[in-house]
Formats: sequence, C-alpha cells, structure tokens
Amino acid sequence: MQSFKYYNPVKINFDFHYTGIIERLNTDSVLIITSKTFRNNGLVDELKKILKNRVNNVIFDINPNPEFGYIKNIRKKYKDYREIVAVGGGSVLDTAKYFSIFGDIVIDDRMLEISKEADFAPIYAVPTTAGTGSELTKWATLWDKLNNIKFSLSHESLYCKEAFYDIDLFLQVPKDITIYTALDSLSHAIESIWNKNANPISTNYAINAIELLLECLPELVKNLKCKELRKKSIIASIYAGLAFSNTQTALAHAISYPLTMKLKLPHGLACSFTIPTLLECITDNNSKTILEPYKKGIKYLFQILDISTNLKHYSIDENLIKNIFSNLNSRANNGMFDLKYTEKFFLNSIK
Repeated sequence: MQSFKYYNPVKINFDFHYTGIIERLNTDSVLIITSKTFRNNGLVDELKKILKNRVNNVIFDINPNPEFGYIKNIRKKYKDYREIVAVGGGSVLDTAKYFSIFGDIVIDDRMLEISKEADFAPIYAVPTTAGTGSELTKWATLWDKLNNIKFSLSHESLYCKEAFYDIDLFLQVPKDITIYTALDSLSHAIESIWNKNANPISTNYAINAIELLLECLPELVKNLKCKELRKKSIIASIYAGLAFSNTQTALAHAISYPLTMKLKLPHGLACSFTIPTLLECITDNNSKTILEPYKKGIKYLFQILDISTNLKHYSIDENLIKNIFSNLNSRANNGMFDLKYTEKFFLNSIK
C-alpha cells in the first residue's frame, strides 16, 4: 500500500437544532448568508432575535449556480463582519466561502486565485440539502453564465469551522431537489473511487455513501417526510463529502459543467446521469473491481427514479460531445480513464 494523507478539519454536529450554532459564535459581528426560502419561512428572523445586535447584516438573495459577477459586486457592500453563518444548499455555502475571503482575488484561467496575504472569516454552515458536500470541502464554484465559464475557488482556509445538520430543515426539500442532490452525492462518492487521488480512507467513505444511497433513496422519494430516511440520506452525503474532500471530483463533474451551462440542467442531474455510461469506460483495474458489485444497483437506481441515462434524451449530439471533450477542465484529469476511448464510447452511444 502506498503512503497517503487524509485531512478534514470540519466539526460535524449531526441532528442538532440549527440555533445551536449560536453557542459557537465568538464575535459580535455576524453576517448571515441564506436564500429567500429561509428569509420567508422565519428562520432568519429567529436567528436575528437570538443574536440581537450581533447581526452585522443578512444576505438572502442567493440563487442556484451563483453568478460570479453578481457575487463580486454585492460583496463590496458588506464590511466589518468577522464570522459567517451560512444556511442553505451548495450555492449559499459556496457564496459564503467567497465572502469569507478578506484579500485580493484574481482570475487565473478558470481558477480564482487568492492572495497569500488574505485573511478569512470562519464559516458556520447549516446545510439544508443532502448532496453538495460544500460544508465539508475547501472548494467553491461560481459561474460566468454569459461566457460559459465555471470558476473554482480552493484554499485550506475555506473549510467551514463547523457544520450543523438539522434534520427538520431537510424535511422541507421537494422531491426533485431531493433526487438531484442525492445523485450529486452519488457522483461525489463514485468519482472519489475512480480517482488518481483516492486513498483507503476516502474509498471507505465512498463505499459507505454508495451503499447507503442505494438502500435509502428509493424509499425516501416515496416518503419525503420520513426522518429516519432523511437521516440516512444526510449521512450518505456526509460520507461522500468526506470522500471527495480529499480527492476532488473527476470526469463526470468535468462533463457536467458545460451541460449545466448550455442545456440548463440542474447540477445534480448533469453530473450524474452519465455515470452508468462512464462505468463502462473505466481503465483502472482497482477502481473497476471496487465499483463492479454496485454497477447493477446504480443503473437500477436511475431507472426507479425515472432519470434517463440516455444521452440523446438530453439532446446531446455529436458536436456537443466533441466540444465537451475538447474543452474539459482539470477535474477530468483526476479520473482513471482513457479520454479518447471514453469520447468514442460516448459518440457510439448516440448512434
């Protein structure tokens, strides 16, 4: 066995009421970042009532796939906060990571490079969807939709300080988002296995995530208010987050970004429906051996969720496939694939 490193500093608080986060805050200047949903349902008002004059400001207009230009502009309006409470899905958490940076950020290719002199405000995360894993990683994604560019942020200081998983908040998630975010978790888990950065710890977390999702997701979509099933889906998301936090994603995510931008597919769908096809293209024997027992179950999961894995179903044609494989970002290189063979396999699948 080769030497390896594994690191994840995020303190996990599972099945705690979100107001427990108040006890962790250490300053009198807290920025709350969330979405309109939680402003409208009273959660923000409850936090403000408890925090009183410690609330520096509230941002509640964060949309899915946050636009870099918009986030950059509104960031200028907010100052003097020293801690961040982020309540929401992956887009809210990724936005919070951008807001946590006090320092220069420059664009270098598709990466947002942070100056070495930057300081960081700690983030206390209350994730409300079981899928993105952003609360457990050092990465964030922002989008330039006009130019079809996905920007990535990466820094050790972008790990959240703590994550609070309040089960009651997940009970409100509708069926489509439940499915798409769970499939995002599935993708994270699988991609951390067919990955050049994989290690025994990340792979063990990934296997646990796959098994738990195959077990609970078919039942959860039929009973969205079941707490025990929600708990299992959240644990699966945590396992997947702990897996890919040390490996990054790989080819399925690299393929997904242009699909999200050009075809307007939800991220969790775009990064997952190609997985059954990609399972046929793995060139690494170890990854293939690990994933082989789950192939049938993974394919069946998409069938019972009524999620098509047929590329033609999404109007993906030869030109789009060639364009995607000609412009893959660096995540594609993490995967254990022969990219030319995989492109040819994709092209043959639409004939």
